[in-house]
Amino acid sequence: MVNLFGAVGSRLAAMWLSMLSFTAASQHLAQIRRSLAELEASAQELFEAGRLADHLPALGQALEAAERHLTAETSAEGQELFFMVRVLRGTIHQQAAGLDDLAVEDLNAFTLSNPRFWDEYYAGVSGNGQFDWYGTWDTEILWPHGRTTLGSVIRPWLRREDSILMLGCGRSDMSEQMYREGFKNITNADISATLLDSLRQRLAPEMPGMSWRWMNASALPLLTRADVVLEKGTLDALKENPGLFQAAVREAYRVLTSEGLLISVTDSDLELEKLARFSCKAVSGEVLDGKTLHVFICQKLAESWFSTLKSWSRLEL
Repeated sequence: MVNLFGAVGSRLAAMWLSMLSFTAASQHLAQIRRSLAELEASAQELFEAGRLADHLPALGQALEAAERHLTAETSAEGQELFFMVRVLRGTIHQQAAGLDDLAVEDLNAFTLSNPRFWDEYYAGVSGNGQFDWYGTWDTEILWPHGRTTLGSVIRPWLRREDSILMLGCGRSDMSEQMYREGFKNITNADISATLLDSLRQRLAPEMPGMSWRWMNASALPLLTRADVVLEKGTLDALKENPGLFQAAVREAYRVLTSEGLLISVTDSDLELEKLARFSCKAVSGEVLDGKTLHVFICQKLAESWFSTLKSWSRLEL
């Protein structure tokens, strides 16, 4: 353990000095992204070993240095990185000190479960362009028997007439692509009114069957009903807050019609299985520059909340 923390401490010191030397010029953004990934991995090691609080000052200094240099960045990538830094800093403080979202916000940082983060994020990131953390309908993956797409994995479980609730739609173009394929009855739900207003103004004229509604995933409107609840990263954003995470899954179950589907695209292969009355397996594979994703497709049944419809073998890009 001494060697582990010696190695982690050395990496943190090196990353801190590296971040202090950064400028916000676009040629350095890839380097910043790599350093943030290394810092996040170091923080995870420390958290698992119970020593995250001991290294909180060094982690905080490294992230604050990166944040300062990214403040004036005007490129889309630089702005994304700025918000990633704020969330990483907030999440580390939350895990190290057991803080709630409001206490983290007092540190001028955020967690992904804080609604204010998403309003600031969508107001601060320039442009109306599409952005997907995990991939979208046409993201390519390679099965052992050939190349396919994320949409091809999901499409067989959908009917054209299904009412689909896109839970935590974000700036993904997933629902737009689905609409163009004939899935017209889509409600895009998000906790950011800023984002929803922007999407509604841009898309409503050409996609009259879709709607955009403000919803809190952990407390959906009482009368909401859907044949399919499709979420992509929303549960991952809540998983550091177990109460909100479990509430969101319960709400997804509640609003589903009889034998409705919960379809979850996630970077975790365990979170749904941790909850009682779930038995979900996943399509899993490497997409988006090596990111491993899992697709859970679960059906609401009378005798239990969900049961697995089908499981697939591992995908390889």
